[in-house]
Amino acid sequence: MALNTTHDTALWTALEQLAPHDHLCSIYESSEEHLAVAIPFIRIGLDRGEKCIYIADDGTEAAVREAMSVEGIDVERAIATDSLVLAGKEAAYLKHGFFDPEWMFTFWANATAEAMSQGFSALRATGETEWMLRRARGLERWMEYESRLTHMLADLNCLALCQYNRQLFPPELILDVIRTHPMVIYRGGVCRNMYHVPADEFLGPNQTAREVERLLTNIREREEVESTLRQQRNELWDSEERFRQIAESIREVFWLWNVVGDRITFVSPKYEEVFGRSCASLYANSRSFLDAIHIDDRARVEAAALRSRAGTPIDERYRILRPDGSMRWIRSRTFPVPEPTGPITRVVGVAEDITEAERQLDDLRLAEAALRSSEERWRLVFENSAIGIVLADPAGKIVEANRAFQELLGYSNQELKTFTYVDITHEADLARSAEVVQQLMSEGKREVQIEKRYRHKDGRFIWVLATGTVIPGSDRSPRYMLGLVEDVTDRKIAEQELDASVSQLRALAGRLMHAQDDERRRIAQMLHETTAQDLAALKMHLARLNRTASHLSDSDRDALTESISLAEQSITEIRTLSYLLHPPFLDEAGLLSALRWYAAGFAERSGIKVDLELPESFERPPLDTETALFRIVQESLINIHRHAGSVTARIRLSRDAETLVLAIEDRGHGIPKASLKHIMSGGGAVGVGIASMCERIEQLDGRLEIESGDHGTTVCARLPLVKDAG
Repeated sequence: MALNTTHDTALWTALEQLAPHDHLCSIYESSEEHLAVAIPFIRIGLDRGEKCIYIADDGTEAAVREAMSVEGIDVERAIATDSLVLAGKEAAYLKHGFFDPEWMFTFWANATAEAMSQGFSALRATGETEWMLRRARGLERWMEYESRLTHMLADLNCLALCQYNRQLFPPELILDVIRTHPMVIYRGGVCRNMYHVPADEFLGPNQTAREVERLLTNIREREEVESTLRQQRNELWDSEERFRQIAESIREVFWLWNVVGDRITFVSPKYEEVFGRSCASLYANSRSFLDAIHIDDRARVEAAALRSRAGTPIDERYRILRPDGSMRWIRSRTFPVPEPTGPITRVVGVAEDITEAERQLDDLRLAEAALRSSEERWRLVFENSAIGIVLADPAGKIVEANRAFQELLGYSNQELKTFTYVDITHEADLARSAEVVQQLMSEGKREVQIEKRYRHKDGRFIWVLATGTVIPGSDRSPRYMLGLVEDVTDRKIAEQELDASVSQLRALAGRLMHAQDDERRRIAQMLHETTAQDLAALKMHLARLNRTASHLSDSDRDALTESISLAEQSITEIRTLSYLLHPPFLDEAGLLSALRWYAAGFAERSGIKVDLELPESFERPPLDTETALFRIVQESLINIHRHAGSVTARIRLSRDAETLVLAIEDRGHGIPKASLKHIMSGGGAVGVGIASMCERIEQLDGRLEIESGDHGTTVCARLPLVKDAG
């Protein structure tokens, strides 16, 4: 696992400025971004002689160890000397099986005292937090802990980095994370947090009013600073504008190079015209211009650039290759900008296009040298390439094949020259092969790819990925077809095995859903036929007792009356639960009756008005289809009740000759796009119900569509109708 972090980056420099008492958070969006902060944070602490604690999530300790090793940390030695402690959440956050802020404060105080007694200069701690998504008792006090931790660290020789994955946690929690940390690390920047809320304000009364006052004060102070910056910027702009007007008017490419930071601070627009590359690419990477330099000249130009960086003026001529394929000759000169004191930090450069002059001087010599060089490079690549290379004429007859291609098929070069590509191609792939040859030879495509099977000399077939292109002749018409051939047999076998595994998993999911529905039906029947009947008998006995209760005391008669009422309520709840588990209407009268019954009951229980658009006549589909559609309605209405904030819902069922369509609509506030994407991908705990709906529909070869916006959400299931075999 490679980390894109070096000791001279801005991030590393900022991390080195951290000190005991600091409380900061790292908000990251990828594993690379996460480790690029957490691992250097630990490395710096170890280098300073601090004791470091890393609290890893379930299953991440191995990745953390590997990343530390890549960063140059001797993990085993650090652990053996007690300089580094790798712990899980159970050893810290959930020591007693639940989260307790008071215990955590004691934990950090004791850990700091222990580190100091062991001779370490301070305690440095960081912990992962994704385990919070799996829930634990006491986590409702997590933000209280984060807010109070800042105050506690002020009295301890300890600093703490809290890690949060922005892709997994909801925005509301991330907002509270920002409010409770004086410093925030985000996208490589270590920032003092102007939105930090002190603990007494975050946890105390009138939090909103006090936060408004603080934000308004920050706005006023920021405006004063920005006003001063605008004035200074305008003055600087006038000076820069005069410089740009001069630089942009000259016909040469003009640039300024800061050699200390290795970045281009200015390049004239002429660069785009001459080099055919954007100025933005050069600003982003000062060495990107080397990509344009001819391979034969690149090393010489790189050496000249190093001399220029040291303060030596250079004057070089070299070739560049533009994106359109054209080549140009460039004369480039650089001059160091003297500094009042110290070494050279800036270099000025001028590049001009001397292509025409160079062609007039030695056009023929350059062409011959380029041809010889190209032929030599081609022969070297052709003979030593690990990928098969084959050359064929326009008719498809093989002209030459390299050693890798010969070994791939088991034929010698002489044997292959007697074949066309048709002779060694699997019959099932001939039509597609002819199509790509047509695209190359007649339709002018520059490159095509095809996965196909070649016949080995021993008779077996080999899967290959073939990339084809055309080599033109002097008249620009196709002279040869060139193919690069890679053996992908292992990958194709793996793909076939993967497809088989996916099919098995889908079949297993289908059996599990069938088993679930059967179990619901069994439990519903048991509740109806046993528990409900027992409760009915109990009610009858109580009623009989009630008729002879005149001799009972008033309190006993009240208790008897209440028992009868409880029995009636239990009978009602048992029947409702039985019907919700598996409505008898579904088996007896079909989907339409079940939907009418469930919609009426849901409306009564939830207060949400449910409109039904159902066909008057409806040929019953198979029971599996009816069950899947009923469960989708059930899950969708539950989601509307829990999340949508809608007072109405609509259920539409329709069919045509080939498709059965079920749609459930609401007029709520909709699902955010990011959340909808997360739900449909099956990520996390959120969206499990929708994932189950998708699986049910896929088992029936249908598809589930969800459209959501500010005016509501529509869940639509489309199922192909199964036609009778007769």
